[in-house]
Amino acid sequence: MTRRSTLTAAALAFAVALPAYAEQTFDDEGVNLVVARATRQAQENCAKTRNAEGKLAGPWGTTKLTLALNHSTGRVKDVFVDEAFDDTPTGRCVEGAFKLLIVSPWSGKDVTIDRDITLNKPSEADEEERAAQHKKTPSKAKKK
Repeated sequence: MTRRSTLTAAALAFAVALPAYAEQTFDDEGVNLVVARATRQAQENCAKTRNAEGKLAGPWGTTKLTLALNHSTGRVKDVFVDEAFDDTPTGRCVEGAFKLLIVSPWSGKDVTIDRDITLNKPSEADEEERAAQHKKTPSKAKKK
């Protein structure tokens, strides 16, 4: 198969798939389900984010999350958090929880979604449990 025929076959396959994509509508319910799942993961994990010294990083509280979704791929184009969370370990964790989301593509324009996410500071009991678990874990240091 020549390079030209390979390109023609690829273009034809894309053209055949295009009409099915062109008729897709934005699946609000499906997007809400995917975003809700990522929100729960961010709330459970990102509040426990630690800085380079191993201490809880914070900030905690409510942040506004903005997701920009690409209509043709269903992928997240951009993720933004409030200024208080921006460029912090916790904020990067929240952004990371949403960056790789994929929803069904749709015809039309890209969509921007705003959500509020509340991160609660872990309790002292959670911290003590984590420290106890950390002490039980054997060191991976090599013996001399």
